[in-house]
Amino acid sequence: MTKLLITEKLISSKKELSSLSNFSENIEFIKYEEFKENSTISLFTNEEITYVYDKFVTYSELVSRNYDFTSNVIFQIKKSNLNKFSDVSSDIEVIEANKLPKDGYLPWDLSNIIFSKTKLLSSQILSEFCTNENLFRQFLSYLNKELLRANLLLDNESNKISKLLDENIDYKYELASRRLQAIDSKNIDKSFEQVNKIEKLMNESGFNQENAKRFIVGMKKLLEF
Repeated sequence: MTKLLITEKLISSKKELSSLSNFSENIEFIKYEEFKENSTISLFTNEEITYVYDKFVTYSELVSRNYDFTSNVIFQIKKSNLNKFSDVSSDIEVIEANKLPKDGYLPWDLSNIIFSKTKLLSSQILSEFCTNENLFRQFLSYLNKELLRANLLLDNESNKISKLLDENIDYKYELASRRLQAIDSKNIDKSFEQVNKIEKLMNESGFNQENAKRFIVGMKKLLEF
């Protein structure tokens, strides 16, 4: 799994990096130029963690190199670029260098938890989405599109779907395919039913925190793998 280290100042020494409890000492430090030269060969096929210490990277740079986000590499990024990695959220771990408590969540944070059997729904994230109607609606829209993309892939080619949804074919299609292999199509249909049900409830009687909580918990039971 790729790790994204959020920092505003490059961390380039082993002493600085080892001060973060998230990392062990068995990390190979490489320059970005070395990463570019070796990213297509066996450098990232072993279990050793590699750390790019001399450059902030962006999502577009990695995608342009056909980088495999399941690789054991640590990159440094600016916090402002984090949302660009939403399409590969299940294959990355995000770590903040200053180790400050998380002060807010994005829709893909909750989506990532819902699809993952190894990630638990915390009271903090439930509270965040179930007390903020705008954030809950953003999540609902995001999840609905993820479900739609996966459902369309059952009977259609990626290029046809990308034109229909007006989006590029990238890692979100790979992610949707993996989900299709692990989730019963009947559960995807049930998920659409639940999305329609909660939307109808909100339109008829307004936003309700308990309904939002039940929806999130129910969706995790249907979709986690």
